[in-house]
Amino acid sequence: MKYLYVVLICIFIIVIISIIYSAIKIDVSHFLIKNKKIDKNMKIMFLSDLHNRNIIPQLEKIINREIPDLIVLGGDMINEYIKETDNFIKLINILNKYKTYYVFGNHEEKMNPTDKIEYHKRINSSNIILLNNDSIRLTNNIKLTGLNCDITKYIGKHVNKLTKEYIIDKAGQIDDSLFNILVAHNPLEFECYCECNYDLVLSGHIHGGVIKIPFIGGLLSPDYTFFPKYYQGKTINNNTSMIVSRGLGFSKRLHFRINNPGEVVIINLEKE
Repeated sequence: MKYLYVVLICIFIIVIISIIYSAIKIDVSHFLIKNKKIDKNMKIMFLSDLHNRNIIPQLEKIINREIPDLIVLGGDMINEYIKETDNFIKLINILNKYKTYYVFGNHEEKMNPTDKIEYHKRINSSNIILLNNDSIRLTNNIKLTGLNCDITKYIGKHVNKLTKEYIIDKAGQIDDSLFNILVAHNPLEFECYCECNYDLVLSGHIHGGVIKIPFIGGLLSPDYTFFPKYYQGKTINNNTSMIVSRGLGFSKRLHFRINNPGEVVIINLEKE
């Protein structure tokens, strides 16, 4: 019994250290994407799931050190109430120095109509470009599309799953001659994005599984499904690559991360 107490105390200490480490550390993860359709080398910084967390000084240092060609915001940069946007608004002053594109996640979509109008005003007064089922050409041959899903695609145990037809209706048909990047908050629909034949998908939403268990992976998705299939890193299926950010902030209900620091993602696009 004495040894059991020792083991439990050791586990408790490890968990506390992991929580503290995950609360103060921000990882910078680099990914290389090569493709013959890329016509210009480009460095993209991908930020997701800030949830209005107060880490703006750390992010400013990382952004100024990396000097990306552009920054993509993958959704849930705030919590769903206008009063919980203040830290992200501070970040906007830094992002204004860069080409920045913003695609909403489920928390932006959950805002009440009045708050959403006010929030749109704040974004529109900055240099940030909202991609609400819109596309923009980054170069002659690189196209960036933002998929903004209805909130019913996120909420509840019986989520209304995405279909290829839904994505085409929202974001349009792609041109296969271009290098097509899709920013889609929810990575669990990866197979559907592959059906649409996107070259690169950028996602977040899962928070790295909140608790990362060594040799096993992320424990929870935001809908409390255990061991989500896509929770971090790069996945390839045929011609489609997906990069999932572990995000920067905390879940609204689980205000901690264990063995799972926040993450800034750097994607280097290179012509093959």
